[in-house]
This record gives sequence, structure tokens and C-alpha cells, in this order.
Amino acid sequence: PGKAAVVVGRSNIVGMPVSLLLLAKDASVQIVHSQTPVDELEAAVRSADVVVACAGSPGLVKGQWVKEGATVIDVAINAVDDASKKR
Repeated sequence: PGKAAVVVGRSNIVGMPVSLLLLAKDASVQIVHSQTPVDELEAAVRSADVVVACAGSPGLVKGQWVKEGATVIDVAINAVDDASKKR
């Protein structure tokens, strides 16, 4: 059977095409985005075998939401400062 996938983002550039690619590989796909209520977003991510983060909002998906063994693809386009590095 296909994997449960969640795509966090609905853009025509990444979100929608990735969703269609996952569907073509028999994944059950759920699409959420930056305007999805946080509790629904968290529930979707927690239940997914595959998470594709492509919403363009840094920190929208929390690491503790991702279940062990899930595959995460982060399509990051935003620069975020690394607090662990000295300047």
C-alpha cells in the first residue's frame, strides 16, 4: 500500500506538483499550508510517513511533530540565522 504523505504548502511551483507526483506513486496525500490551523497542521504531520515542507514559512513544521522513521523533505527557500555559529 502507498504511504501517507503530507505536503505543507500549496504553491504552483512546488506544493501542487509534488502532491501530484506523490499521488502518481500511490501515496495518500494531504495538503496543508500556512493558513491551516496549527492543531490540524500538527495532526497531519504527526500521522504522515512522508512530510514535504514547502510553505515558505521558516519554522512552520516542528521537529517534534515528525514521527520516528518518517521521511522529511525540506524545500527551504528562506535564510535563517544559525544561533549555534559565532559571528
